[in-house]
Amino acid sequence: MLSDSRLLYELHSASGPAFRAGRAKLIVLEGIDLSGRTTQVQLLHDWLMKQHYPVTRTALRTSPLISDILTRAQAGSPLQPLTYSLLFCADHLDRTQRVIKPALERGEIVLADRYTYTALARDAARGLDPTWVRNLYRFSVQPDIVLYLHISPEEAVKRRLALLQQRIALQHMQAESSNRHGKKQKGKKDKKERKRREQELAATVSSQTALLPSQLPILTPEALESFQSFEYSMYSEYQRMQKEFSFNVIDGKRSIEQVQAALRQAIHPLL
Repeated sequence: MLSDSRLLYELHSASGPAFRAGRAKLIVLEGIDLSGRTTQVQLLHDWLMKQHYPVTRTALRTSPLISDILTRAQAGSPLQPLTYSLLFCADHLDRTQRVIKPALERGEIVLADRYTYTALARDAARGLDPTWVRNLYRFSVQPDIVLYLHISPEEAVKRRLALLQQRIALQHMQAESSNRHGKKQKGKKDKKERKRREQELAATVSSQTALLPSQLPILTPEALESFQSFEYSMYSEYQRMQKEFSFNVIDGKRSIEQVQAALRQAIHPLL
């Protein structure tokens, strides 16, 4: 069996640039939950497109073959860590074959919202053997850069609670709007203002999470404690991997605009 250090080397050097065409690059954004990855990937994608770079996006659990299976499985009884790990690995393998490698062969920039490092951190946090997990992902394409949006577990919990408060406020506003339906309107100006506030609040929620506001779960104290414990475990694994995989660390607590500026600066030498 290969040693951990050998697996680390092979994971980060396997499937290198030999098959890549032109200016093809694989750019990965990583970070714990609510670090702002999805928002930043979208902004980075839009910016690169405006600069006339061909760009392809990919994200965790977006394989058409696997995503529905994961959704159905998670809607039922909780998955065992090993089953969970294998399903996500299948998702990653399918996207590697169908999306990532073909895009790189076409000379495109690939933006990945989470990558193998999420699997390494998550599966270790769930108690799986790290050596086994790293061996599982040896087929992965080596990224040109890994951008790690750093926030603390405490910040993740703070953001989760803030999002839930915003969700409640949004639902309250929508309920008020519904109750007024059929009644005499106060005027077009008031109606437009309520609509503007609803859209603004909904945009704030969606900028921080890939879930729709209505999909955000209500956290019981037990669920919040579980979320916090898991984020601490994930954070610890990410911290340990920073030097091993040469993460480019970005302060995720800064404003969306400041984080985006730092990301653009980090990838500029690759373009």
